[in-house]
Amino acid sequence: MARYRLVASALLVALLTLIALPAVAVSEEGGEGEVVSDYTPAVVVDTNEAGEVEQPWTTRFLVPTGLLIAGIALFGTAVQYFTKVVRSRYKVVE
Repeated sequence: MARYRLVASALLVALLTLIALPAVAVSEEGGEGEVVSDYTPAVVVDTNEAGEVEQPWTTRFLVPTGLLIAGIALFGTAVQYFTKVVRSRYKVVE
């Protein structure tokens, strides 16, 4: 059992190391965030920023509405649990 845990831990560390390597990579010239390569692109694409794009109505309205409905459902579930389970748990002796 301990051997399987050791192998699983080693594989997890190896996977995390492989994932983290590009994040800590440094270019050949030493500049941060600069990619240096000897390859020339087949098609040159201009990356002109068009400015700030307005969010679509689905993002502006449906996401907050969904979060509000989820919050109301969570609150309702907590109240229902309290009224059905907790109140019936204890009886007052007269």
